[in-house]
Amino acid sequence: MRVHIPLAGGLDASQWQARFGRGEVPDSTPYGLHHLEDAGICPRFGAAGRGRGIRRLESAVSYRVDGLEVLETLGDLLSRTTRSTDAVLCYDERTGIPSSLLAATSRRFAPVVTGIGWITDKGGTYPRFARLVESALARTPGVWTQCRPVLTALRDQWGVPNSRLHFVPLGIDTDFYGLQPVAAEPGLVVSAGEDRFRDHDLLTTAMSLVQSKRPEARLELATSLPVDVLASLGVVHTERMDGRMRDLYRRSSLVAVALRPTISGSGLTVVLEAMASGRPVVVTDNPGMADYVEHGVTGLLVPAGDTEAFADAIEELLVDPGRAAEMGSAAAVRARTHFTSAVMASHLARILLEL
Repeated sequence: MRVHIPLAGGLDASQWQARFGRGEVPDSTPYGLHHLEDAGICPRFGAAGRGRGIRRLESAVSYRVDGLEVLETLGDLLSRTTRSTDAVLCYDERTGIPSSLLAATSRRFAPVVTGIGWITDKGGTYPRFARLVESALARTPGVWTQCRPVLTALRDQWGVPNSRLHFVPLGIDTDFYGLQPVAAEPGLVVSAGEDRFRDHDLLTTAMSLVQSKRPEARLELATSLPVDVLASLGVVHTERMDGRMRDLYRRSSLVAVALRPTISGSGLTVVLEAMASGRPVVVTDNPGMADYVEHGVTGLLVPAGDTEAFADAIEELLVDPGRAAEMGSAAAVRARTHFTSAVMASHLARILLEL
């Protein structure tokens, strides 16, 4: 089976492979989708070899249509015909919605399977293009998401039938994020993240509460989002960390991810990287997070918006390094059993083969 995979955000598979060789990114292909080959599927990645002027125009159009990559999809027509491919696999709605609309125009284009990450509330997501999104989803034979509650929103708000909906757990490269030894710097709490659902203000306030009781506690936060962290509390890494995140996980006692309420699955990548590294996680208990973090076994889940509970959870693990190490070991096993990129690809392969 031949599957075409358009890449969003200017990703290029050959450049990715080169960066993988330099130890900058996990998996030798974006999202680890080369593992589709394990199921007899031949993946071919879309190229981003267009000139600077074209890319600038594509970016301008995408900005005006809420991030949907319309021109990129139209520029990729020949890769989508049934002569060249059997199906199109889109990792998220940026390429998925335009691809589904294109496939609906003619039977000469291959059917589309798309992931959905941010289309949740119909009244608040893509408000100017809700009808367009609804039309696309109605024509998509396979829709999947990495956060189970999104399935309910897609069914109840967008009218996607259950028969087309699939839960595909997020997977990461657990070889790249290898199991780390005991924390190199006891008391170090690490966090990372750049999306709009990160609640770094809550995290820093919680860490201040922890430090008032345990002076050795400190924070290292990797983000380009605006956040105030006193020098006495820790440091903020505003540059791209890439593979250097592994060193942060190695030095940490635990990884804490504070989130605003959402069903989008925000924070899952950092959570799984930390688990694979053998670190317990303290994370906001948003809907769907419990599919990944088992409370009291691989980490601690905390109610959204509860600063004191978040601080208590961090302190609870810092004062008991033995328990933290036990949770980290359990987390590493769970990540390698359920949340590898190979496991994710096997789920996607089953959806594609059903077509």
